Amino acid sequence: MIAVTAEDLEQADAAAERAAGELREAERDYASNRASQTAYARRQEAVEAADHAAVRARLLRADWEEQEAVRRLRAQEAEAVVQELATSIEGLADSRAAAVVAVVAARSALREALEALGAHDARVRAVGRQFAERGLRRLEGEETGAGMDGSVWLRGQLWPLVDGGGVAARVLADLVGEGDRRHPVARAVWAPYGGATAARGRDAVLAAVWAERGR
Repeated sequence: MIAVTAEDLEQADAAAERAAGELREAERDYASNRASQTAYARRQEAVEAADHAAVRARLLRADWEEQEAVRRLRAQEAEAVVQELATSIEGLADSRAAAVVAVVAARSALREALEALGAHDARVRAVGRQFAERGLRRLEGEETGAGMDGSVWLRGQLWPLVDGGGVAARVLADLVGEGDRRHPVARAVWAPYGGATAARGRDAVLAAVWAERGR
């Protein structure tokens, strides 16, 4: 059975009333000129339309009343369950409030992490820029110098740029995956932002994070 709404009932009742009004008008026209075939045909059409509209409104109301009875019964059953689960239900507001507090704290901590990652990325770029300003663009095989992308080599060690947003996203995906590996966030793959060395910097930071977790 298709669900019937109060709006459906109002529209059906209004249609039935319009059809009844048109029938009364057609009957007046026919009564004033019974020899008119046009008036007669109009009256017959109005009779059929009014009957159809009245039947439709009546059937809709019957369906609506039946559905209302079911809804009332379900509401009573639901209220009984609410009473039965009162203790658990009372804790819903508290548990959501606690979750909100935790998320707000996590958001603040994440902002701090992104700012720290951004500060590190900026320092790498600043050091690389200073080497470049001194004419020390790194050539193939050299252990020290500025990379073309802003990274810097220091005594054979590469200090790459860092995709901070990528670090945060991968950490979030890892945390979500601990609860459910099938979750879309856990399975998501984000393209590195900032080029190949930014991806290497992201992976280096993540490796250090995983190492800290393992301690």
